[in-house]
Amino acid sequence: MQTVLSQFCEEFEGRVRPVLEPLDRFAASVGQTHDDTAARSVLPALLSSRHRLRALMEKVERQQAYVIIFGPLKSGKSTLMNAMSGAYVSEVTALPAYPCMVYFSHAEQRELVLTRYDGSVERLTDVADMRAQMSTAHGGLAEAIRACESGGEEFDPLVHLPRAVRRVDVRTPAEQLAGSGAVLVDTPGLYSRMKFGYDLMTRECRDSAASAVFVVKTDNLFLEQVFAEFSDLLRLFSRIFLVVNLDSTKQDLQPDGSLGSSLESVDPQQIVAAFERFAMNASLKEARDDGRLRIYPIDLLRAASRRLRPGHAVEQEHDGSATSDPADDFSAFLADLTQYLNSTDYLVAFLGDSLRQGGAILDELKGITGSAPVVELSRQVDELEKDRGERVARAAALARLASFGWDGALGGVRDDVERITIERSGAVRTETGEKADAALAAWFDSDRSFGQLLREGLGGVLDGYRDRVAAIAREVTQTVLGSEVAVATALRESRGELGRAQVELTGVARATLASLLPVPPRTEAPKLDVPVPVVQVKKTIWDHLLLRSQASVRRRLLGPDAAPEKPLPRKVKQKRLGATRVVLGEVLRARFARFASEVAKETVSDAFAHASGALVGAFRREIEARRNENTTALERGDERLQSLSRARDELRELQAGVDRASAAIERLTERFVDTSPTALLLEAPAIETSAQGPAGAVEAEHAQPEAS
Repeated sequence: MQTVLSQFCEEFEGRVRPVLEPLDRFAASVGQTHDDTAARSVLPALLSSRHRLRALMEKVERQQAYVIIFGPLKSGKSTLMNAMSGAYVSEVTALPAYPCMVYFSHAEQRELVLTRYDGSVERLTDVADMRAQMSTAHGGLAEAIRACESGGEEFDPLVHLPRAVRRVDVRTPAEQLAGSGAVLVDTPGLYSRMKFGYDLMTRECRDSAASAVFVVKTDNLFLEQVFAEFSDLLRLFSRIFLVVNLDSTKQDLQPDGSLGSSLESVDPQQIVAAFERFAMNASLKEARDDGRLRIYPIDLLRAASRRLRPGHAVEQEHDGSATSDPADDFSAFLADLTQYLNSTDYLVAFLGDSLRQGGAILDELKGITGSAPVVELSRQVDELEKDRGERVARAAALARLASFGWDGALGGVRDDVERITIERSGAVRTETGEKADAALAAWFDSDRSFGQLLREGLGGVLDGYRDRVAAIAREVTQTVLGSEVAVATALRESRGELGRAQVELTGVARATLASLLPVPPRTEAPKLDVPVPVVQVKKTIWDHLLLRSQASVRRRLLGPDAAPEKPLPRKVKQKRLGATRVVLGEVLRARFARFASEVAKETVSDAFAHASGALVGAFRREIEARRNENTTALERGDERLQSLSRARDELRELQAGVDRASAAIERLTERFVDTSPTALLLEAPAIETSAQGPAGAVEAEHAQPEAS
């Protein structure tokens, strides 16, 4: 038979559990994003909400009653769990000062489950293995806490040590818990040094626990600090059981010097009465008077011993004998607790707590998924998509520039270089012409041969001219090629490529040209191509008588035309070459003009080829470097875009799922919140299915449960 309560649990789980899948995916996606992603800052809160939602789903699915146990260190909490469960659980719950929650429930076979702050789960079956892992985890936790203390930070396991253990589930055969479905929850000691995040750790239990049990030893009962946080428990739980852990074997010194039974073994109620009269504050007394706080003095050690011996326990509990032993008060405590867990008041609290906690967790998820760091995801994705489009366009432009014919394109400014070089070398050409005339005049006043005139007299002049023009050509070439005009002229047909490629080549050109070595000088000596026959020699009388030709006379005077190296005295030159001086000067000037033009072209050609070749290489290297840089950035951007896009898409799915679940919680609240306690155990009305809803849940209109 399906009761109204079981119907509620089924519908609650069917509508809220689907949130877990997109929540898991979104948390995983955020965890895989880069460290500088703003949304990573909400990951701790996200993991905490996920952990609490999972715990709530487990509670509702199994209709479990959580009994949360508080108390100082070594107060007897684990012993109480031994007694309540009728099983020896101390071997797994005695985890000294490790700040994690321990959930103990009945199962046919033993299973140990470690849940960490990062949401990972590890299942074990061997207690020794679990204790070894917890010991290792304890050492790592202590180191992490000390590191934070040294750095002046407040330790937060979600941030500083996500692999820390948050929860231990112990499931083992415990017949005493099998019928009630109760889950015992052992909390860390209230005064543990590792009390970080105590509120966070116990929150899921405080929001969903049926009741709280506070354990304190008689030695600490009258210490004010023991109950410093007790008022918080009174606000959180409708029923609190205060267990005063007695030591019935304790002895006190008697007046005669002998040892006798202590007061707590003879009449523990006197200790309770003294506490109520002298030490109980106003809030505790108010809770005591209205029945929300009940006090039980119990020898937990003896009670646990009896409960672990089933035959003896049954005998003690059902023989009807008087309960003179303080350990027997455990039966009264257990009966009161069981009665409360089985009461309709608890069922109403269970339903209301589940709705309240589910709504609170979903509201938290709405706040987290709507927070500024998470909203930033969409903006980041938009920026990355825009950046990707720009980089794809840049990659295409760079590819075109890489295959561009730079050699031919730069040649478009070569004519400008030649023209400017010729213009700037005009003064050098005039000056060199004058030096050539002076060299010719000096030759006529010397005894040197005609060959020496061409080789030495004019050779040095021409060599100097060529060097100076080469320097001008190099300077003009670097100026022109290093200007923005050169690159713009080369790319006149596709001027937008540089902008799309985001490459600045003018600076590359200038840097390359500034470090460029000069053009290696030509090895051959410069000379004027002056034919020897232009030299007209005045014949002597004998030359006429002997009918010597002009060529014969010239060879006799200068030497062979191919090597006119015969020394020619100054007087002979003046006497026999005086008439040719003007003609020779004109020929030399004409030949020099041709030489000057050829030298200008040659030096420009050499300088331009040298510089443009260096530029083409530098341009290609720069473009290739920018291509590699762009490709790397594009790959990284794609990786991040894919990561953030996935997180954004999963965020949208999570938000939609949370909205659906929140709406479902509101509908369930309207239907069940006013249900009378007795109606919860009645048979549920038939469900008329109307449509298939999200996540496979069946949306239906149900008959309204009986209201109180």
